[in-house]
Amino acid sequence: MTSQVYYRKWRPLSFGDLAGQEHVATTLRRSIEQGRVAHSYLFCGPRGTGKTTTARILAKAVNCLDPRQGDPCNQCGLCVSANEGRCLDVIELDAASNRGIDEIREIRDRVNFAPVEGTRKVYIIDEAHMLTDQASNAFLKTLEEPPGHVIFILCTTEAHRILPTIISRCQRHDFRRLPTEVIYNRLEQVAQGEGVTVEPEALRATARHAAGSLRDAENLLEQLVLSYGDGVGLRDVEELLGTGSSDRWLELVKALLMGNTPGALAAINEAAWDGTDIRQLHRQTLELLRAAMLLEWGSSDALDLTDHVLRQLRELVNQLPSWRILKALKIWGDLSLRYDAPSTLPLELAAVEICNEEVGPPVREEPAPGQAGGPAPARTGRPTAAQQPRQREAAPRQEQPLPADRPQPVAANTGKAKANGNETGNPGTGDDLRSQWLGTVKALNRCKGKKYNLGALLRDCKSETVAIEDETLVLTFTNRTNLERMEEEMEDPAGRKMVAEAVERFFGTAYPFRLTLTGETGNGEAAHPSQQSHLVRTALGMGIGARIIEEQSE
Repeated sequence: MTSQVYYRKWRPLSFGDLAGQEHVATTLRRSIEQGRVAHSYLFCGPRGTGKTTTARILAKAVNCLDPRQGDPCNQCGLCVSANEGRCLDVIELDAASNRGIDEIREIRDRVNFAPVEGTRKVYIIDEAHMLTDQASNAFLKTLEEPPGHVIFILCTTEAHRILPTIISRCQRHDFRRLPTEVIYNRLEQVAQGEGVTVEPEALRATARHAAGSLRDAENLLEQLVLSYGDGVGLRDVEELLGTGSSDRWLELVKALLMGNTPGALAAINEAAWDGTDIRQLHRQTLELLRAAMLLEWGSSDALDLTDHVLRQLRELVNQLPSWRILKALKIWGDLSLRYDAPSTLPLELAAVEICNEEVGPPVREEPAPGQAGGPAPARTGRPTAAQQPRQREAAPRQEQPLPADRPQPVAANTGKAKANGNETGNPGTGDDLRSQWLGTVKALNRCKGKKYNLGALLRDCKSETVAIEDETLVLTFTNRTNLERMEEEMEDPAGRKMVAEAVERFFGTAYPFRLTLTGETGNGEAAHPSQQSHLVRTALGMGIGARIIEEQSE
């Protein structure tokens, strides 16, 4: 004869036996007492929290011949047949394997048949989020207006995947994760019912590992009993889960918070050599670091740890500044072992970063870099978020070119350019001249003249050919057509004004300008051969008094 597993053998049979879902049980019990049972329900929540169990209890209660304050009696023929899984009026379907439109059509055709034994026919559809969109749409009308003797109960762990039109037609009940204390009490009842001895600390460790799922906790308890027999202890739980000793987690946390790099690396590698699961080591250490943070800020009521662990953590926290705990928690919490779980390298790197003193908080009283007596900024270690703004403020500002479509600052016009090229309004060196011209062209990119785009035409004037001669800005075109078009645009006062304003904005002086063609002078005559060289033109335009003394032809 096949024995039943714990979570089936000890499944609650009434609303009063439900663990941790009193808000759902109370509502359903009162609805049965008042005869106001809805025609469709949606039970949603994490796995192992009692959704399907509650659906079965509700199915029994609506058909029970002798209900007691909303609970089924579990003694009449209908309750007994439902508990044994042979009640014809309780139909359980798995939407994962019956997710198509054909299965929904079959349900729609069968709901019209009257109940066989009781007064209500109850359909329990598990994993309801697996229904296809077509099947869900075909189910809408039946779900909204079923026959009076039919009740639908949809159970799901992913309510967000169910169509809103389905949800709006159901009475929704959200199941919560079970607290560790509630799971512990239920495991204690199961252990007593099975006649096995399990240490309280082992039960608490099992409850914590279940993470709110009673079914997972009962499965783990059964595995422990089968593996170690009577008298299961905390060491047995740690060995089965591969988490290692809790003392080892505590030693690792102490090393991390005290900045003991060798000790932290040794603890990680010893745990790996002993076969401890790296994921579990990361998880348990993270829980202790969180506990240290809560102790630092006086929230010890939210902790579920043994007395000796709490005592040692309190002693440790009293010796540390707050920033050390936050730093360790952030770095260790950001660690991901998804793609490299068997390797200890991610844990080791995180441990070194946590213990590194150079990655501590900024010292607020230190003078900014560059001041007299100020220490030089650290060149190693990753600066914290609080350090980075200070470093950016201390760094010398670099001029960034403004976007073309933003207004540029107009330099003050101080009259004629000085010979040394250092005063405002002087074009300066050849590099300055080129950058000023490029800024002028960019500023005119969106300026439309009488017929043509001014910036497009002026792009034909290369920055190397732009020069200043006799307080006049000489613009040398390489294409005669562009030159003629620009001359036409300059005849229009509006176009000439736009170019003049852009030149004054970037060059700092309202230069008059002359348009020429490569190889010609301003009068249309052939230019000197030397002036065809961009180096010569740049030297002439630098404002340092350069002039052509003699030309020699080869």
